[in-house]
Amino acid sequence: MRDLNVEPIRAVERAIQILNCFSFERPNLSIEEIVEKTGLAKATAYRLLWTLERNGLIQFDQRANQYRLGHKSIEYGGIVLENLDIRREAEPFLLDLFEATGHSTVLAAQQGKSLQYLLRFDSDEDFQPRNFIGRRRILHNGGFGIVLLAYQSADFASALLDEYPLVPLTPFTLVDKKKFMNRLEDIRAAGVYVDADETFVGFTAITAPVFQGKDVIAVIGISGPSFKMEGQAREDLINQVVATANKISQQLGYSKHIF
Repeated sequence: MRDLNVEPIRAVERAIQILNCFSFERPNLSIEEIVEKTGLAKATAYRLLWTLERNGLIQFDQRANQYRLGHKSIEYGGIVLENLDIRREAEPFLLDLFEATGHSTVLAAQQGKSLQYLLRFDSDEDFQPRNFIGRRRILHNGGFGIVLLAYQSADFASALLDEYPLVPLTPFTLVDKKKFMNRLEDIRAAGVYVDADETFVGFTAITAPVFQGKDVIAVIGISGPSFKMEGQAREDLINQVVATANKISQQLGYSKHIF
């Protein structure tokens, strides 16, 4: 984001505050909940919501007396996704990986302290986590975000863990901060990470970074039932994921990185 010596428009920032209240976990909110989340006066929140509703950014459900994001948000999101070079360049390689492995295949990128899913091909395996396109997670929540976190500075990673402490998502989740920081070093050295049962019991993700220039700009990977990703099968899948990440990196102009 640019750093300009310009005073922002307060009303616009308040409207954005309201839009930012909505999430995959809380897609529908009452005006009381919006007021609580934003700290705005109820009358101010109501006027802003009505303005957003008039312009298609908010919808109001009269039966439930709740608000949700409007159809215009979908249009804006589609424009952003369509013009993300990494998504466009990675799609054919992700599709090849999906067809070769039979497992769900994902492309994601970092947005501040979060991971955001950009592209996904779903398998027909019984259990699938709710990794919707556009959904965001804190970086240390799951194998995809952990890979991205591994390529951030140690200070960034440490501060993130202080702000959002590790929690046991399953009995196998690593929650010791010192050991987690050491894991990040190991991931950088290996260039690949396997999350086996740490985010979801019985579920494994194999993830690898995508480079452009000297920077990691995205992560790709596959996910599926752990029993299908053990022993030699896991080794074969690791090789396929890393090879695909390398191909995408090369497509983006990255010429040399040894995993």
